[in-house]
Order: sequence, then C-alpha cells, then structure tokens
Amino acid sequence: MANPKRSLKKSRKKSLKLFPYTQLIFSLLLIIFGGAVLLYAAFQKVSFHKPKPAIARETSNAAAFSKPAKLYIPKMSKILYVSDGYVQGDRWVISETGVSYLTTSALPGQTGNAVIYGHNTKNILGGLWRVGDGDTIYVVLNSGDFVRYQVYERKEIEPTQVEILSQTSDSRLTIYTCSGFLDTARFVIVAKKA
Repeated sequence: MANPKRSLKKSRKKSLKLFPYTQLIFSLLLIIFGGAVLLYAAFQKVSFHKPKPAIARETSNAAAFSKPAKLYIPKMSKILYVSDGYVQGDRWVISETGVSYLTTSALPGQTGNAVIYGHNTKNILGGLWRVGDGDTIYVVLNSGDFVRYQVYERKEIEPTQVEILSQTSDSRLTIYTCSGFLDTARFVIVAKKA
C-alpha cells in the first residue's frame, strides 16, 4: 500500500512549483484590471472637446418666436437638445436623452414663464446645482435665434409646489430637475431674459 504522506509530499512539491507562476499571473491580472478601471474612470471625467454653443444671433423684439431647439448652460459646459414635453394623465412625459420643454408654457423670449425640465443624470441636468445667481443660460430656438437669460433664483422645493409653473408678467425661464433622497424634491433655477 502506498504511503499517504509520500503522495501528499509529491503533490505539495508540484503545487509549490506552480504556485509562484499562478501568483504572478494572478497579480498581473489584478494590476491590469485595476489599471483599466482607473483609465475608464479618468476618461469618463475628461472631455476631449469642449462643446461650443451653436448660437447664431440674439432675438430682437421684432423677431418671430419659435420653439426651443437647444439649451446651452455655459457653467455646466452643456448643450442639451430640447423636445416637447407635456403632462399625460398625472405623468410628465420626459426626454431620456435631453431636456423637455413644457408646451403649455410660454415660448422662450415672450412674456411669461418658459418651463424646461429634465432628468438629474450626468449627461442631462446632473450638476444643475453648480449654476449660480448671475450665470447666463441660452435657449436656441428652431429659427436659429437665441434668447439669453440671467439666473436670479435657485431653490429646492417639494414636488407639490407647482407655483413654479405659473405664468408671469415678465419673460422668464424655469429649469428644474429631481433632487433629494430618492428624488423626493425638485431643484429649480429661475432666470429672467437679459
């Protein structure tokens, strides 16, 4: 009968010979994987091109007004495409790739409150909180003209505070997105036509 201690020693010697190579390969794989994760994170934060606004000319009072096509927020270095938004039943229809313009609100540049809203994600309105009083926001219209607004108010409100959607006697822009724990609040930026 074979000695169990002897066969155990042989298998240990074989595994000890393979162990340094296995450990080396595993270590290299961990280093490569870690480097890939770091590079991915770095490339997510780096923008290789700074978006330039597609702004042609500012609207005059005599210019014809049209629906918004793009929203340019210089402070966030973002140009967002605008689609029509509306309320269907008790749900807000919202763009998944840009922002939505509430079609029942005023047209940008006209007297009243033009309302634009969007998701609080990195590629849309995430970081809206960085926009401060005095910052400029541009709404590019389908006609190619643009309306310039200057931020004068920022606040966090409850979803039931719908007075932010009310029409006004001045020309203003209201931009809002979800905020708070589990989107229980709304972050609002209000700007007046400059």
